[in-house]
Amino acid sequence: MDQEVDEVARVLLQKMGDSSEFIQKAANRSLGIMVGSVTPARAMTALMASGVQHRNVLVRKCAAEHLLTAMEQIGAEKLLSGTRDSTELLVRTLVKLAQDSHQETR
Repeated sequence: MDQEVDEVARVLLQKMGDSSEFIQKAANRSLGIMVGSVTPARAMTALMASGVQHRNVLVRKCAAEHLLTAMEQIGAEKLLSGTRDSTELLVRTLVKLAQDSHQETR
């Protein structure tokens, strides 16, 4: 599923933003399964690309929750020992989420 994770994450996050509560819960559950089933680094990349910059607060919140799960799977030491570019992207993403206007996203 690693090859399809970007598209799957994009579609599921989109469903979080423009659907009924029932579909939002199913999309959130599916994202959780996706994060647990793919390489944590691929899940992080897909969530950062599709969810963190989204206009809808529910999408950002959902992406932040699943991003945290993927980051916990990888571990802080391994996250920060990557290339300089990947570490900078991660830090910028985390700062953006920490400064989000919605409390649950922070």
